[in-house]
Amino acid sequence: MNILSVNLLGRTSVKFNGNKISFPYKRSEALFYYLCVNKRVSRDEAVNIFWAGSTEEKARKNLRDALYKIKSSISENIFPPSKAVIEFSDEFIIETDVDTIDELNAVSTYTGDFLSDFTLKNCYEFENWMLEKRDLYKEIYIKSLHKKINELISISDYGSIEKYGSILIKNDPYNEKTYRYLMKTHALAENYNKAIKLYNELSEILKKDLNVEPELKTKKLFRDILELKNTSNSDYSDNYSSLKSKVENLTNYYTMFHEAYPSLSSEITNESNYSNITDIESELKNVERDLDRIDDLDTEYIKIKMEASYLAGRYYISIGEYERGINDIHISIRLAQKLDNIIYLLNNYKQMIFYAIQTDRSKIMNDYINKCFSILEKRDILEERGVILRLQGLYFIKIGSFREADRALNESISIFSSLNKFSSRYAVNISASYNYLGQMNKDLGNYEAAYEYFTKAINICMENSAVKGLEIFYSNAGQTLYCMERFKEAEELIDKSLQYFDKFNAIWGRDLAEYHKALLELKKGNNANAKIHSQKAYALAKKLNNPNSLSLIEKLKSASEFL
Repeated sequence: MNILSVNLLGRTSVKFNGNKISFPYKRSEALFYYLCVNKRVSRDEAVNIFWAGSTEEKARKNLRDALYKIKSSISENIFPPSKAVIEFSDEFIIETDVDTIDELNAVSTYTGDFLSDFTLKNCYEFENWMLEKRDLYKEIYIKSLHKKINELISISDYGSIEKYGSILIKNDPYNEKTYRYLMKTHALAENYNKAIKLYNELSEILKKDLNVEPELKTKKLFRDILELKNTSNSDYSDNYSSLKSKVENLTNYYTMFHEAYPSLSSEITNESNYSNITDIESELKNVERDLDRIDDLDTEYIKIKMEASYLAGRYYISIGEYERGINDIHISIRLAQKLDNIIYLLNNYKQMIFYAIQTDRSKIMNDYINKCFSILEKRDILEERGVILRLQGLYFIKIGSFREADRALNESISIFSSLNKFSSRYAVNISASYNYLGQMNKDLGNYEAAYEYFTKAINICMENSAVKGLEIFYSNAGQTLYCMERFKEAEELIDKSLQYFDKFNAIWGRDLAEYHKALLELKKGNNANAKIHSQKAYALAKKLNNPNSLSLIEKLKSASEFL
């Protein structure tokens, strides 16, 4: 009896009666592997998989040639005579590693991904089949690893758990369920630092590869583990001054690194001041816990609670957790009204405007703009009026009132230009208004004018060393150049935009930058890169739940075969 030993997991190899076999042509080799897995294949199926783009006559000739090459490489008698079906002769025993793999033995038998070192160019049907099989066997292996770790938990072998956990993550790097499973395992063993380390590694890989944050379930588990750790070894203080300093420091950090168009004073622009802040959400949790430990409801407590709720609202709205963010903003609004704090009322109303912008809800946007103007009629604050005029300009753009938009934006520019004579901290607000004027002209199809406005926004930032906001300005300028079919220049600016998005870990507006990067990669025929950027764009648009962005990116997905 003849024995064919075939390894398809990891490094591929074929041995016939102990002797290594090599194939002269890739397509005949691919056909052989396809037969090893499927055992019995019709000639029509083989033709459709490997020569779908050829005429029937040519495809069948190619199939005959491929079968002849397999016979020449192994044995003339490997296939019995048949007109319609291709299968191995009964005289041959076919031993493949994929035939015996299951959840009980995969930990020891899985040596790598299915056909990981084999490629076949210009054969999409075979590639799709190969990827489906690769996913199937990978899933079996991952389930086997889970079983192994459960066995180790039962005997408290935490050293081996860490070993197999690392293997599990390596083979399934984006599966947050896997991370949560391992984080819980470490926490149960009171290895809190290992659990926290896993979370930080997950956050880093999601940010680097997909530019998204962990899921809510993962964040909640992380917070719970931090709380367990803190409960075991922390000494809490109810000191108001310490808590107030913590909120102020966190607010300045958020303003510096996460606000789209911040007015930054020189006192808060030193990055080294915030080297101890690694996770905004855990810091917010710490503040919330400290506040809960205070029994008093005096004015100082209410003020800190108002500031902390406002900060939490800003953060959760910015990452697309709208229900939670809006709830925090409404708490801060009620406390600001109780304290008659005009500044925080305006701040909270502006956050509701930003929420409306992010979710494309013009009515909510207009309602809160009017609330801001009502406050400013009683107590005019020039800087705040400039911001609200800029936001009103954007509102007018959204509803198509372009003349009113031009008036509001130029009035905002005038206010901030006068303020900027005394302090360059207002430069980014001037740039933001020019950015909206660019956006208006882009919507109208006036691309040359739009590009000039975006360029002006960029130059003002550069002249005043105000780099925050450049991620948006470069993106919009690049999008405009794309509309003008100046693709090379467009790509340069989109790439700069993505660099700034990375620098500030910002997601607001990145969906459209990634979308245009995908379009540019498509133009160059780089379908694989286009797929990566389109997936990032879709994930971000979905996270932020912006209907316009989602609609645009979904059209790209449905219109492109590679997606």
